[in-house]
Amino acid sequence: MSLPDVIQLGPFLVKMSMLIRVASILLAFASVHLRLREERELKKTIWEIMSGGILLGFVVWKFSYILFYPSKAMEQPASILYFSGGDRGFWLAMIAVLVYLVVTVRKREIPIPVFAASLALGGWTAWAAAFLLTWAVEGQDGWYSAQQAAIGILFLLLVIRKWKTLTNAVHWLNLLMWFGISQVYVAFFSQEHSPVLAGLSREQWLSYLFAVLAWILVSRARDMGGASHEKK
Repeated sequence: MSLPDVIQLGPFLVKMSMLIRVASILLAFASVHLRLREERELKKTIWEIMSGGILLGFVVWKFSYILFYPSKAMEQPASILYFSGGDRGFWLAMIAVLVYLVVTVRKREIPIPVFAASLALGGWTAWAAAFLLTWAVEGQDGWYSAQQAAIGILFLLLVIRKWKTLTNAVHWLNLLMWFGISQVYVAFFSQEHSPVLAGLSREQWLSYLFAVLAWILVSRARDMGGASHEKK
């Protein structure tokens, strides 16, 4: 039995999906806190950057509604509070967050391997938690959500296990390649699966191209590494 989509907290109506996202983000910060508990200054800096990235992403995603739907926003300004830029707003927010992270990490001179591992740790914690809670609380897309949660947990465990060895781009590209492949597979179980070409949905094609790109970069990096060894 699933819970209602909206619950009332005092005078406010809050979507269950929003509560799940907030809980997932809190768990992501908790996982980073536990992993970096012995490095207080570094943990504080990474927390600040991650918090800034999340806030920036939310603001861009939310207010991109004005950019993509200017006429509706002008006709009903209050609609900005209830709507967002949708998928286009999401990707715009991701680009803004990526630029923010690159600039800030360089400016603060944070060790890139540590930051990347912390970001992956928090990201896959949030991913696993969000789908696990969606499956447990809402009961929607049960098999799909359960598998996505399992995928998130698997990659989370890989990051924890290989924390000290994830020091170069090849390791990360391998992880991202397999993550892309997993998304091609698991999308077949989604109730929203809508094939557009060769039985694959738009999201699956994007995941497939992402995985292929990662594989090409891994192959090139290995070839360059082999060539450098031969020269020596």
